[in-house]
Amino acid sequence: MKKSYSKLNLLQNKYMIGESKRGFWSSLFDNHRYFELTIDYYAYIRGTIFTEDLKDNYGDEVPYSFDIAFLLSMLYNDFLKQIKKGELKNEDVAAYLKQGKEKYFYQKKKQRRVMKALTKHILEFSTVEDIEEEGNTSSDYKTAQITLRMREKELLRCEVLIHDLQPYLEGYKLSVEDVFVIVYMDFISSITSDGNSLKLQKTIIAHLHSAL
Repeated sequence: MKKSYSKLNLLQNKYMIGESKRGFWSSLFDNHRYFELTIDYYAYIRGTIFTEDLKDNYGDEVPYSFDIAFLLSMLYNDFLKQIKKGELKNEDVAAYLKQGKEKYFYQKKKQRRVMKALTKHILEFSTVEDIEEEGNTSSDYKTAQITLRMREKELLRCEVLIHDLQPYLEGYKLSVEDVFVIVYMDFISSITSDGNSLKLQKTIIAHLHSAL
């Protein structure tokens, strides 16, 4: 197994080393992992404001530790829970993540004209698009870095998911970090378009109660 599905390379390491060779102490201290996400700066601010709004509106029902990192972890775990329960087909999950990759990762595309043969004597030019690179090169585009602490098994589960999705990803490169960002950005998009709806707030509160 040569592919890497996160910066931590959990699946590849498990495959290459094997659980039996890790030892008791290694398994004990590797139970949680720290890793960093990069997100759009406005999305960072909007998520922070949402967590503060929830604290103002619900008081003691919201733990003091509830912040944007907590929110990110909760949204990710909720997504993963649907996968574990078999509520989503792999083909549908792949379609959702491909759409998110295109929508939130600012992929630049360049066009080129290629010549193809219609018949033995007739040629035709057609225009195709190639993805050149990921990232927004605008000078005023800002990002924020967030460090999360997650259970290793929850991160490994997502790496396994991405590996399972390979037949449906059609060449799209996907990582655990990408999944976090896509799920979070979808949440922020719903707030941006619909506001802090009462239904959404109550859903988050219910999730908080079940997570604690």
